[in-house]
Amino acid sequence: MGFLHVLLHKIQQAYYINIRQQKNNAFVLQIPIKHYIILFSILLGLCCGNLLMKYQTFLAMKKGHTFEATIIFHYTKKENSERFKLQDTQGNIFYANYRGKFKQLIGKKVRVYGKIYRCTFLQFLKSCNIYNSSLSLMPSIDKKHFLRNFIKQQHVDMLPANLYHALFFADYLAKPLRQSATALGLAHLIAISGFHLAVLSFMFYVLICPFYFLLHRFFCYRNAVYDLGCLGLIFAFCYLVFIDFQPSFLRAFLMACIAYIILFCGLQITNFLTLFLCVLLALSWNVSLLFHVGFLLSVAGVFCIFLFIRHIGIMLTAYMGLKKFLFGVVLFNCIIFIQMIPIVHYFFPYFSPYQLMSIPLSICFVLLFPIAIIAHIFHYGNLFDSIILQVVAHDFFLSMCYTPLWFLIIYIAFCFLAIRFLWAYFVSILCACLFYGVNLFIYMQS
Repeated sequence: MGFLHVLLHKIQQAYYINIRQQKNNAFVLQIPIKHYIILFSILLGLCCGNLLMKYQTFLAMKKGHTFEATIIFHYTKKENSERFKLQDTQGNIFYANYRGKFKQLIGKKVRVYGKIYRCTFLQFLKSCNIYNSSLSLMPSIDKKHFLRNFIKQQHVDMLPANLYHALFFADYLAKPLRQSATALGLAHLIAISGFHLAVLSFMFYVLICPFYFLLHRFFCYRNAVYDLGCLGLIFAFCYLVFIDFQPSFLRAFLMACIAYIILFCGLQITNFLTLFLCVLLALSWNVSLLFHVGFLLSVAGVFCIFLFIRHIGIMLTAYMGLKKFLFGVVLFNCIIFIQMIPIVHYFFPYFSPYQLMSIPLSICFVLLFPIAIIAHIFHYGNLFDSIILQVVAHDFFLSMCYTPLWFLIIYIAFCFLAIRFLWAYFVSILCACLFYGVNLFIYMQS
């Protein structure tokens, strides 16, 4: 016990715990409605400007246009033919077919010429096929190439390497891994989002805090919370650039920036308003995000989290303790899992009872993700390879059930009412449980 007390004391000294400046109370200000109107008008104006740029690109593509793009993914469609998924500098997505066999080109910069046919502007905002196109590689430096090879060398099989490429660099996931991730409900853990931002930020602070507080002793007038928050945002932005502005992580980064500004100003603003501002900011950068499924699911997930904090989180904090905390963590993951099912099934119909595994794995992910990073740094990246290959080799049966549009509208209506009313929150959870029961019944009958 003496050793543990000494270790705890050393940690408190290294991380300046219980001495760090904190602002105990936030100002609760009634911000004039005209300020919100001005802010929303500016963001909507930026969205319209982005939409106009995309329409000009759309008109140019109908006539034939040369543009630069990044190869996001390519796969063999038919014998001696491959299909490419391309993203241009404005975030537009295009699909094109090219004859021949190609080496690994994911992440490469290319110059493309092509036209679009039978593609409306609304479809263009989602994605379009391009025809009569030519493709030529451009000289570029792949900033992920060294790290991809560093990870690949630690794995005998390519599937675990591909999983970590997707987990660390937002690369495209191979089909066997996608099927297993769908069956186990792990897509939200593999797709880089706010969850990853929180874990990465925690790891960053663990590394940087001892060095910061060594300097802080000489600049004790500095507010440690604000300084560390700024450093964390700089780190997150560098990672955002590294993964090419992945939409879900972009939403999380924008929310972190707005939260930091709120903290810096000492204001207390409703979380739902913060989320709405982040969505508008993201759309002002790229309107096409409105049709990006990953971005929409990310926003929906955060919305459900805010509902939980508003109605249940407050109840749990009133009775804080280790057992209550653990109960809260389990309850949180269960409710978010249930509430997301009707929304997810509007886009993806696949269902399996094994998806319940995502609840304990989401809890364990807070430890597993840092362990995976540290293991690769020290050349022990194959630590979980046998488990990954066993899971991929398992043949999961999946049933199919789309969420009807009428049910989704009713469910979302209750979710919005839940911002104000507790009864609506419990009704939304009940609707989600009923929909899960329907999926389970269909699965049992299949």
